[in-house]
Amino acid sequence: MHTQPRKWLAVLLCFIFTPIAMLYVGRARWAAVYLLAALGLLAFLLVSPASPWVTDVLSLVYFVGGAIHAYWLAAKSESQQPRRWFSRWYGVMGAIACLVVASLTVRSFFFEPFRQPSQSMRPTLPMGATLVVQKWGYGNYGTFGVHGVRRPVSALLERGDILVFEYPKDRAVHFVKRLVGLPGDKVTYKAKMLFVNDMPAEQHFVRDELDAETLGSGAVHTESLMGREYSILLDKARIDPGVGHLDFPMHEQCTSNQGELSCRVPAGHFFVLGDNRDNSADSRFWGFVPMDHITGKVVLVKP
Repeated sequence: MHTQPRKWLAVLLCFIFTPIAMLYVGRARWAAVYLLAALGLLAFLLVSPASPWVTDVLSLVYFVGGAIHAYWLAAKSESQQPRRWFSRWYGVMGAIACLVVASLTVRSFFFEPFRQPSQSMRPTLPMGATLVVQKWGYGNYGTFGVHGVRRPVSALLERGDILVFEYPKDRAVHFVKRLVGLPGDKVTYKAKMLFVNDMPAEQHFVRDELDAETLGSGAVHTESLMGREYSILLDKARIDPGVGHLDFPMHEQCTSNQGELSCRVPAGHFFVLGDNRDNSADSRFWGFVPMDHITGKVVLVKP
C-alpha cells in the first residue's frame, strides 16, 4: 500500500495519544520516544509540587509539539513509499484498542484518580484535589461505575488510612474519609475528642483557620491515632457534639448519651471520620462501612 498519511488525521490522532499518531505516519521510533515522554510527564505531574500553570504549559507543549511534528512527518512522507503494517488502518485501530484496554485495566485493578468532592477532609484534602487511589488488594474492581470483579480484601488496612469507598446508602456515590475503627474496635466520640479502645487520640493545637466560604472560625489540630499523626479541623463556634441519631444499620452496636457516641465496630465493617470534624457526614451519622464497599486507599494527593 503506497498512500501518503493524511496530515489532518495525523494531527487528530495526537489528541488521542501522540505515539499512535507517530505509528500512523510510520515512525515507530518516534512513537517510542513520545511514549516515554508521556510516561515521564505523567510522573512529573503526579509528584511535582510545581504550580498548576507549569503542568498546564508542559502538557500543552507536549500535545502541540507532537501535533506539529506529526503534521510535518506526514507532509514529508512519500506516497511511493510502502506503508508499514502498524501505519495502516488496522494497525492504528489495534493501537487504539490496546490503549483503551491498558487504561481500563489500570483504572479497574491498580490505580484510579478521583476528585475530592467536598470540604469534609479539610485541612488534609482541599475540595477539588486529585486523589490517586490504590485499588489492588481491596477487592472492589471496576471503573466508570461498572463493577467487573469483587474479591475479599487482602490488603492491610490501618487506622489513619484515607479510604475511598461506596456510600452505604447509595453505592453509586463515592465518599472519602479517614479510617479510625477496625472490626472489633470500640470507637468513642465525645466533646470533639476521639477514643479508640478507650485510648484517646491526642490533639495539639496548631493554628487558627478562617473558612473563606462561610467566614467561620476554625482551629487546626494535629491528632495522633495509634502512632499515626494527621491534621484535623474543628469549628470553634460550633458547640453541638457532632453526633447523629442511631437510625443506621447495626445501630444496636452503638450507644448515644448526652452527646457521647460509643460504637463497637462489627466484623467485616469499619468506622470512618472526616478530618473536618464539625462539617463531615461520616460514621457518626450513617453508620459503618461494609468491607466490600471499599474502593481503595489514597496514596497520592495533587491539590
